[in-house]
Amino acid sequence: MNLPRSWSLFGADHLPHRLLLLARMIDRQTARQLQQKFAITLAEWRVLAFVCAAGPASASAIAQAGGIDRAEISRAVAKLEEKGLIGREPDTRNRRKLTLLPTDAGRALFAQIGDDRRAFFRDLLAEVGAHDRAVIEGAMERMAARLST
Repeated sequence: MNLPRSWSLFGADHLPHRLLLLARMIDRQTARQLQQKFAITLAEWRVLAFVCAAGPASASAIAQAGGIDRAEISRAVAKLEEKGLIGREPDTRNRRKLTLLPTDAGRALFAQIGDDRRAFFRDLLAEVGAHDRAVIEGAMERMAARLST
């Protein structure tokens, strides 16, 4: 197995460290695949996925929901607009704020990438049974809830 050097560095009680490492490994692989297959960055994908799945939103709402740096979101929004994948329109409640929404091309790309991501996750989880998935999901939810209080 080719795990990062620091995987076991801190011992068994550092599960959060391992979760962070795993998340970074998934992000790196995802970024490579998105760039190679779809010519889109991970940040661009996160913005596009958010407005396609959750509906129109402001850049600040997307940044807050995903815990993503606002500058990274701004760069991604500019690129997505250049590519014709999202548009902006004034917010009806606050004219100084702009709402981001997907174009038809953006929705089509979202569907295509979504299929690809689901296949990636099915492959990633191929050797993790349903019971283990439920245990992992429950444990992650409990840790997240503990941090949210």
